[in-house]
Amino acid sequence: MRRGLIALSCAMIGAFALAGCGAGEPNEYPADARTQFESSCPLQDEMCACTWDRLTRTLSYDEYDAALERFAREGLMDPRVTRARSYCLERHPS
Repeated sequence: MRRGLIALSCAMIGAFALAGCGAGEPNEYPADARTQFESSCPLQDEMCACTWDRLTRTLSYDEYDAALERFAREGLMDPRVTRARSYCLERHPS
C-alpha cells in the first residue's frame, strides 16, 4: 500500500512538472501594442521576435500594459518581462 502511494505521488509530481514545461498559446494583444514594441525592438531581429513571443505567451495584454505603466511610473520592471528578455538574450546573443 505504501509503495503504491509513493508511486502515485511521484507520478503526480512528474505530471505537474511536465505541465509547467513548454509555452502555451499566445495571448491576444491589440495591433498597436505590437507596433509600439517594434518601434524599439524590430521583430526582424531574432532576439526581439523571441522576446515578443515570450511576452505574449507569459502575460495577458492587461498584465503587459500594467507592467509598462509601472516601468514608466516607478522604473521597476515586471520580473516576467525580465525573464522573457533574459531567456531570449541567452538564446540569441548579439
